[in-house]
Amino acid sequence: MNATLELPMHTRSSVETLSFRMFIEELRAVTRDITDTLAGNPLEAAVKAVCRNPALIQARLLTRILAAYVGRSASFRRAEVAAFDHQHLVLLAALMQSSDQGLISPADWTLAADTADAAQRAFDA
Repeated sequence: MNATLELPMHTRSSVETLSFRMFIEELRAVTRDITDTLAGNPLEAAVKAVCRNPALIQARLLTRILAAYVGRSASFRRAEVAAFDHQHLVLLAALMQSSDQGLISPADWTLAADTADAAQRAFDA
């Protein structure tokens, strides 16, 4: 007998796909023990990272994270948390902290999301 166990479609997607809030919680768990600090503005650093090399998976994920911070639709997969190297995790920890503390204006978040998105679209064109 050659049977394969397959999860129902709704179960598979709920296991792999995360809302932005859930993805951020996963990132918080991964960055909880990071003691390194980021010098400078984490939002500017995120945009620079995207613009420097928009082809990298980390840049694409940062673009989606910035979009989600301004309320744009974005979904994430649990496995994508593992795509970030230590340097990007330090950046994300600082970005989440800045968001939590309200240190970045909504206009700056929007500008950053727009700039990152434009860099991605220019690269993909």
